[in-house]
Amino acid sequence: MKRLLVPLLAAAALAVPAAASAHFGFGGFAKLSGTGSTFAATSATASGTAVSDKLGTGTFSLSLSTTLSAATTHTGEHGAISCAPSTGTLTLTGATAANHASVAVTGRECTFTKTGGTFVMRAFFGRGTVTGAGTLASLTGKTAKALVVQKGSDNSVRGFVHVRSAFFAHSQDQDNDGD
Repeated sequence: MKRLLVPLLAAAALAVPAAASAHFGFGGFAKLSGTGSTFAATSATASGTAVSDKLGTGTFSLSLSTTLSAATTHTGEHGAISCAPSTGTLTLTGATAANHASVAVTGRECTFTKTGGTFVMRAFFGRGTVTGAGTLASLTGKTAKALVVQKGSDNSVRGFVHVRSAFFAHSQDQDNDGD
């Protein structure tokens, strides 16, 4: 059941209003929206708009390779979730082309289907090391976490990429009071 809740919670996080999620105040964060090929295939792509404080309004591209033969499926009372290992490359380019970053991502591509066979959503979530240039050069070597969700039959995608800054790491705020 826990594995079923993770993608559902991730999808709920994407519903946060843009004004509230444009930047968390630490590290780097970009909201993604666009279209792509179906995530149900062994290879998939997605591209569209990336928006963040550091990038401005730029673009993103995602290329995935998924090992569907290694998928595991878990079934519950509300449906089934099937997840397979996936790797790929996520590229972010800012409003100024010199400001860009790429991430070699490793993670899972999951499909949630309701009981009765109705498709609900597909999602890729993973992490990898950032290589940045321009205003994103300071993120080089840091770990990025990415979530890209594909809902519906139009293959539209929404998601985010987050890189936590070492300057604001949890270890510097032992009592969690924000100082």
